[in-house]
Amino acid sequence: MPIANCIISSDCPPVSDKLVDIWASESGVSSEHMTVNLLANSGQLGKKYKIMATLFLPSLWSAPEISALQLGLAKALSQCFAVPVSEVHIITTIITSGMVVESGQEVTW
Repeated sequence: MPIANCIISSDCPPVSDKLVDIWASESGVSSEHMTVNLLANSGQLGKKYKIMATLFLPSLWSAPEISALQLGLAKALSQCFAVPVSEVHIITTIITSGMVVESGQEVTW
């Protein structure tokens, strides 16, 4: 259940529609349960980034897997939007078992 909500600067049109496939490849994780939501940025104040993402991961992932997923996402976003990885900012949030509802049921792991 890796889910990434990505806020993309309006001056960053995608150069590839293979974001999920590239993320999976870069992180070494199957794309089967990956979801990416792309949101247009209507404005940004303070420190600016071309792409800002919040990555939600279930607590069952190990520290090395979490690292691979967040670094893989940064690389995939950089590639797909042709921006330097220094312009990509990701915050990862770990979700505990039972804090997800899917198909009307609480999901536990």
